[in-house]
Amino acid sequence: MDKKLDVETIVDHIRNVKDVTLKPITDIVALKISKGPYDSGPENNITKAEQITAEYISENYSTLDEFREKLTILDGGLKGIETFAEMIYQSFISSDHLDFETVKNNISSKKDITLKTITDLVAYKISESSDDQGIDLNFISAQTFVAEYVSKNFRNREALGNKISKLGKDMKGLSAFADIIYNHFVHNNT
Repeated sequence: MDKKLDVETIVDHIRNVKDVTLKPITDIVALKISKGPYDSGPENNITKAEQITAEYISENYSTLDEFREKLTILDGGLKGIETFAEMIYQSFISSDHLDFETVKNNISSKKDITLKTITDLVAYKISESSDDQGIDLNFISAQTFVAEYVSKNFRNREALGNKISKLGKDMKGLSAFADIIYNHFVHNNT
């Protein structure tokens, strides 16, 4: 898969009902969103479902024909459509859920630049303190602090983003959030 399908092209296929399987899958995903913690009203749920359906297909299939082939293998009828919608929704939940391992992996793989930046700021604060143990150990400690704090206090990326944006724009918010994490662990470990 050297060339990914364009997400916007897939969204257009969904909205224009160019593919009779994409719209029902998206509708089922929107229904699942509406019944869970991500519900944000009918229109927003549909828009979110279109986006995550398109992203899932773009990331996992090089062509729409390849996607349709997989759907046929799953049972091209309603059962296949429901199975596919469930796979997309579960993928969305797992990528948005902020458990300790997910956060830690997103930092170390640099998948989430916000979390990586916060971790770097916490590591810097550690290096400026009496707890300085060298660059590598400071980063490992900071990564653990950030992963633990974020996973215990935020259920998803949206909640985390809202908190950071309330603290300030751009680096100001990130720095303030890093201060909160650093101070939390300094005060809890003394």
